[in-house]
Amino acid sequence: MSEETIKLDMGTIEAVMSLPPSPVFLLAVGKDEPNISTIGMFNVYSVDPTVVGIGIKSSRHSYKLLEETGDFTLNVPGKELVEQVVKCGFASGSRMNKFSDVGLTPEPGKRVRSPSVAECPLNMEVKITEVADRADWDHIWVIGKVVHTDVAKDYDRSNTLVYWDGEFRTPSPVLRKL
Repeated sequence: MSEETIKLDMGTIEAVMSLPPSPVFLLAVGKDEPNISTIGMFNVYSVDPTVVGIGIKSSRHSYKLLEETGDFTLNVPGKELVEQVVKCGFASGSRMNKFSDVGLTPEPGKRVRSPSVAECPLNMEVKITEVADRADWDHIWVIGKVVHTDVAKDYDRSNTLVYWDGEFRTPSPVLRKL
């Protein structure tokens, strides 16, 4: 580190918010009256088998549906869906039907009871295998095995949304390929 580099002393929340962008997903869950939530807390726990997890607050309507259904879908929105993503993140599914109210289409799951979002170019169907609920965490981690995926033929990952400190963006151009 050069002498010209200045490091700021910041709190842990500020430091976390300064981390590079994370992917944005539309979580779809529920069978009879499905809900959509915007998810920014996501992790890949294993590649083979493919195990992923999402962080969600237990107070959310979607969390109750996760408990009832035992599965969910993670749907990767393109940048043309940014307004729907914002609405799904702020509105409660207990007060509205987000699919119809924001103009998205539920598509029946192939290996899960929860629907996917037809407008999203990449959909992952996940069966819940574990729930990590710690009293000292503000989110509960819902972990599951990916049992099916659908990817549109014209899928362009540079068109997908990422979230960074209150801003929705798209990934930047490739700097170097390995």
